[in-house]
Amino acid sequence: MFRLSKKPAKQLLYFFLWRDLRLSQGLEVGIDAGCGDMQNKPLFASRRYLGIDVDAERLAAAQAHHPDAETHCSALEEVTGIEGDFVLCVQVMNNRFFAVEKTVAATRALVAMVRPGGALVFNISKRAFAFETEIDELLANSFGDVHKAKYGALSAFETILSPLLAGLMYLIPVLRRGAGYQKIYYRCRDRI
Repeated sequence: MFRLSKKPAKQLLYFFLWRDLRLSQGLEVGIDAGCGDMQNKPLFASRRYLGIDVDAERLAAAQAHHPDAETHCSALEEVTGIEGDFVLCVQVMNNRFFAVEKTVAATRALVAMVRPGGALVFNISKRAFAFETEIDELLANSFGDVHKAKYGALSAFETILSPLLAGLMYLIPVLRRGAGYQKIYYRCRDRI
């Protein structure tokens, strides 16, 4: 499934997801933390899909469209005892309703969900950049391979040329900056 956005930065995120959700191929459990209406579920290639969200009504509505999905209702930073081989959490910590002071606790919870050898993919917004060093240290101590991509140029700008602009940003990373980075995308593999 290919997703489109008129916002180049969001389209770039969709390109990242299209690439990185392949890491779930053939794995037992894929977790979509902050799944909302489960838009990313079709891209998961794991045998089982677990959607986690704080909104019980939204989770129930999403499960009605995806009856094979397992669900868990909880705030991200409060999740315990749940593990998967691949964990995804995008746009949750960018949401204006997410309390930015919970960023590190939420990241710790995400790391704790990943089984040994597994992968974690997530992003944070500029609001959370104050925690970047702490997050980087946590990830370096928890995964064998951590890839970090700053992006966010043209976050608010809308155009039908979005896929083209995002494609250029994907291929030429310096273009992701624009007037300044707005987000950081993390791809972490080989959970220690």
